[in-house]
Amino acid sequence: MKISFIAENDWANVLTEYSHCLNKHSEDIECKSICFKPHPFNYSIQHDYDLENCGDEILERVRKWVDGSDIIVFGEEGHPIEPSYRTLRGFSSILGLDLFNSGKKLCIWHPGTHYRQNFEFYNNHPLRDKIYKHFYALDLYRLSPKKVNDTPLFPYQYYNFNYDTFISNFKEKLDTLPWTILHIPSNSSIKGTPIFNKIIESLDLDPKLFTYKVLENIPHSEVIKEKEKSIFYLDQINDMCGGYGLASLEAIFLSNLTFSTVGNIPDSMFKLTGRYECPVVPLESNIETLTPLLNQFIKNTSKEDLIEYMEGIGQWIKNNNSPESIVKQFKEFIT
Repeated sequence: MKISFIAENDWANVLTEYSHCLNKHSEDIECKSICFKPHPFNYSIQHDYDLENCGDEILERVRKWVDGSDIIVFGEEGHPIEPSYRTLRGFSSILGLDLFNSGKKLCIWHPGTHYRQNFEFYNNHPLRDKIYKHFYALDLYRLSPKKVNDTPLFPYQYYNFNYDTFISNFKEKLDTLPWTILHIPSNSSIKGTPIFNKIIESLDLDPKLFTYKVLENIPHSEVIKEKEKSIFYLDQINDMCGGYGLASLEAIFLSNLTFSTVGNIPDSMFKLTGRYECPVVPLESNIETLTPLLNQFIKNTSKEDLIEYMEGIGQWIKNNNSPESIVKQFKEFIT
């Protein structure tokens, strides 16, 4: 099976990471990530092709690949233009193909901010029912019509998750004092940094036992190093972005007990797993409930109980967010 993941530039690198996962961990799926232009950020995994940089020979190679694909997953990132889909129209024009009428399975990925701002347009798009599958981030499925062809997707991060390593790394960190509570906001106002700061200050933590680090505007390589050393990761307090994302998932993979608001994902969790559980400690935006919750986990939970809690999270990740589970998820949804 061949899949083309196409987009303007795949802003959050989501489609490119799915493509990488399926190529690396599936024996019978081959993928390419193709965009109009290069990604503006220096992600470790980049697109296979950027059309604006393709000469005639490479462009013909891309055309043959897309034409030979069984499935097209396209991200709609630009301003919506009725009655067509912008990405399909653009790729069809550049490659000389009629993708919409190609008979291929067409699946749309609805990116975060763009879909959040335009969901009514896409939910009522005149060609909506012509699309085989509509894919959503966990916190956006709630905005969809929830028809039979609507489904959320678990996020993927390119870590080779191993349960035993996950637990042993956490135990090793528990044996080193002080324990680090880490917060690395991409945007301090959106992520609720002032609220976290106020709560942590109120806990009056013993500096011999705990250290609280807030870091901003650091290279991604430094983010990884810090998450490898920390015990607790505070992701966000924001009801508007109420779902765990790649920052949380990255922290979890690096053996952190992770905290985030998740109020927008229950529908997705139940759709995908039949249960409402998720791999982060769920937070509410009410400081009166946040303070005792963080106090309980950080100050008043024993090593043994923390390990038991993380064992449950590790099993959840193995079942739902490991590369093998992502491959299984795609096969179920697109075949």
